[in-house]
Amino acid sequence: MHATLLGILGLALLGALHAQDSVPVQTDFQQDKLTGRWYSIGLASNSNWFKEKKHLMKMCTTVISATADGNLEVTSTYPKGDQCEKRNSLYTKTEQPGRFRYTSPRECPAPSPSSCRAAPTCPQLPAQPHYCLSLLLLSLEHLGAGSVPGAEPCPPRLLAGWGSKHDIRVVETNYEEYALVATQISKSTGSFTMVLLYSRTKELSPERLERFTQFSREQGLTDEEILILPQTDKCMADAA
Repeated sequence: MHATLLGILGLALLGALHAQDSVPVQTDFQQDKLTGRWYSIGLASNSNWFKEKKHLMKMCTTVISATADGNLEVTSTYPKGDQCEKRNSLYTKTEQPGRFRYTSPRECPAPSPSSCRAAPTCPQLPAQPHYCLSLLLLSLEHLGAGSVPGAEPCPPRLLAGWGSKHDIRVVETNYEEYALVATQISKSTGSFTMVLLYSRTKELSPERLERFTQFSREQGLTDEEILILPQTDKCMADAA
């Protein structure tokens, strides 16, 4: 029985790796042209969290800048209560242009350790949250543990997202209009797929939206796992 289980897990892992290797990357990728401001337009994922919360998500903004060593610094602006907050993340380049890696942190983010309890806590989602989708990353793992005062400690199984690894690929872009991004996220409890569509403006042509939907389906995602994000003006002007 143990050998059979290991064999099944091994086949599942090989299947995931094969699917991941089949995801294309933009030919002749030019990283400097990807920098600047983007709007999140579409999101698709087979994550259970996404399927449960997608009706609460709305469009938001992300700004990309290049670091001196060739990585990408990603700044996302999103509403939190009555204020607009920002989250900075660093995406590390790989040997393949247009492909990046990111590992989520395992502890409360600096520089405000006073907001963190001794043990990680389960956040309580606000009644009408807006989720900003960092370019090349949906920060689902940041909602698995965090610094929410008064929240109950998370059971160990809920903390598995911390330290998750992200394989991020810019599938296609013309830099001036849109970017289509695919991400494979691996955790100790399994893995899931994300496809993100970004735009330089708040609207995209039906052809670009259809391309996003088509590509998402090619990755094995169903129509119920594909979302065109509703527009909002909240925190749009606060993105740097």
